[in-house]
Amino acid sequence: MTLSLIPIGLQAAAMLVDEGWFHRRRGLPRWERIGHPLDTLTLVACLVWLLHGGSAHGYLALAVGSTLFVAKDEPVHAQLCTPGEHWLHALLFVLHPLVLASFYVLPRPVLAGQLAVTLAFLAYQVIYWNVVRVPPRRVINNRWYTDLGDRWYRAEDTPIALLRAESRHRNPWIAEQLGTEPRRVLDLGCGAGFLSNYLAARGHRVRGLDADAESLAVARAYDRTRTVEYHRGDACALPYPDASFDVVCAMDLLEHVEDPARLVAEASRVLAPGGVFVFHTFNRNWLAKLIVIDGVRIFVKNTPDDLHVLRMFIKPDELAGMCERAGLEVSELVGSRPRFRWPLWRMLATGKVGDDFAFTFTRSTTLGFTGVAHKVDSGRGAP
Repeated sequence: MTLSLIPIGLQAAAMLVDEGWFHRRRGLPRWERIGHPLDTLTLVACLVWLLHGGSAHGYLALAVGSTLFVAKDEPVHAQLCTPGEHWLHALLFVLHPLVLASFYVLPRPVLAGQLAVTLAFLAYQVIYWNVVRVPPRRVINNRWYTDLGDRWYRAEDTPIALLRAESRHRNPWIAEQLGTEPRRVLDLGCGAGFLSNYLAARGHRVRGLDADAESLAVARAYDRTRTVEYHRGDACALPYPDASFDVVCAMDLLEHVEDPARLVAEASRVLAPGGVFVFHTFNRNWLAKLIVIDGVRIFVKNTPDDLHVLRMFIKPDELAGMCERAGLEVSELVGSRPRFRWPLWRMLATGKVGDDFAFTFTRSTTLGFTGVAHKVDSGRGAP
C-alpha cells in the first residue's frame, strides 16, 4: 500500500503548486472554471465506484474515461499557460492513470478518506472560482484601432481586413437605401472612413465622427473627394443640433459602447423627421461567440484580446426596443455571413484575409444583422 501512495502524494503536491501558484496568478477563464471541477468529478466517480464494490471492468472504463477527459483543456492551456505550467501539466497527465491504478489497491478506509479530500477539493473549486473569485467584467478593447495607421486599408494579417470586406459588402446596400438624391449623412464611429468616403464619392454630404484622432487622420488621407467633414467626438453625446441630418449610420459601433440605447437616442435626436438610421451589429448568442469572437481570435492573425465582448452584443428585439423608445421604427433587417469559397478556407489556413474575401446577405440574423429604421416621431428623440 505504501508504494501506491507515492503517485497520490506526488499528484497532490503538483496540484497544490498548479492551483496555488499558476492558477491564482493568471486566473481561470470560464471554460476552466467549469472544466476543472468536472475533472475532479471524474475522480469522485471512480472512488465511489470502488467503495460500492463495482466491477473491475466498470472501474477500468471510468478510469480510462477520466484520463482522457482531463486532457480536454489543452487547447485553452496552449494559449494561456507559461512553459512552467505546461511542464507541470505534463507531469499531472503522467500521474493521473498511476493514481487511478493506486486507488484500485487501497483499502476501503483509505479510499473513504481520499473521497472526502477529493469532495472537499471539488467544493473549493466550485465555490472559489465561480463564487468568490468571479472574473472582472470584460471590457471592450477600443484602443487597438489607434495604432493601425495605413494598415486600415492595406493589411491582410489583421481583423481590420474583415471589416474592409464587410464594408465592400454593405456599402453598396447602404447607398441603395439612401437613393440618388444627395443626403446629409452622419457616420458614427466612422473609423478610417470606409463608409464615409464611399458615400461622399456618390455625392452625399457626409460628416464622420469618431473618438480616435489617429483613425480620423487616416480617413481624411483616403477621402479622394476632400468633402467629408471629419470630427472627433462621442457618439453618445453628439455635438450637433436636433434634426440636422437626413441619415445617421452606426456600422459595427453599437457593440463597442456601454450604453447603446443612449447612442440610438442621440442618433434619433439629430435626425430630421422621416430621417433614416442605418446600423449593423452582432447578435448575442453562443454561435456568435464561437464564430465572431473565438473564431476570429483563433484564425485571424494579430487579433487582440477583447476586440469584441459577448455581453455587448445585442439581440435584434433589444435593438428594436431601443429604436422604438427613441422614436424610430425598424423597417428592414438582414443578416450576413461569409461566402463559403476559397478565400474563406485560405483564411482558415493562413490567418490572412485577402481582398477577395467576401460576405453575403442571409435571412438569418443569428450571427449579425444590418438594419434600417425611420424616424416616425421627431419629438421623441431626446432621452
